[in-house]
Amino acid sequence: MYRQLLTEELSLGRSDEKHNDILCAAIREFCEKGMMATTMEAIASRACVSKRTLYKHYPCKEDLLDAVVSLLLERVEPLQKMTFDPQRPIAEQLKELSQKVLSLVCDEHYLRLSKIVIIESMRSEKEALRLNQKFSDCEQDMHNWFIQASKAGALGQLEPGLAAAMFYGAIKEMAFWDQAICWKPLLNEQEARKLMEQTCRFFLTAIQSKC
Repeated sequence: MYRQLLTEELSLGRSDEKHNDILCAAIREFCEKGMMATTMEAIASRACVSKRTLYKHYPCKEDLLDAVVSLLLERVEPLQKMTFDPQRPIAEQLKELSQKVLSLVCDEHYLRLSKIVIIESMRSEKEALRLNQKFSDCEQDMHNWFIQASKAGALGQLEPGLAAAMFYGAIKEMAFWDQAICWKPLLNEQEARKLMEQTCRFFLTAIQSKC
């Protein structure tokens, strides 16, 4: 499962096979034990590489965590690339945006990687600040669609930052946080479709409000 994930995300070739094995092993170890309890020796053993080879690719566990973060950021790229088209109905575009968000948060690989990052952020304030810095630019890029929509006058009275928080927050509240923290099952297709429809309908109502 992890090998397929890394192959898809990083397009690793044969020359990067050891690098692939190391990162796969680190993800498994972090998921099972947490970063603090995971040792570089355990990662090397699980990856079937020498410690010298491991340290050549990743000098410390923090570098491996950064690699996990990079995988997460790459999976968010489709949302960052969404642009508002003033020539198309906003309802149609909201549906596409919600589909991409749900496709992301309902992906078990994304959820596993997210759990690693969440746990490390809760463990250490210093680590939380460091990780937040890595995600800040990503979050801003995810707001671009709403910024563009606002400039085109498509958001009514809603401020773009609030609009983005409302939209993404509603979906993640129902489809991500309980799954990440409380280990609830991922939404099935019917549940995801219902959430998408209701979120878009609610958002459109908020846009049309004169308050």
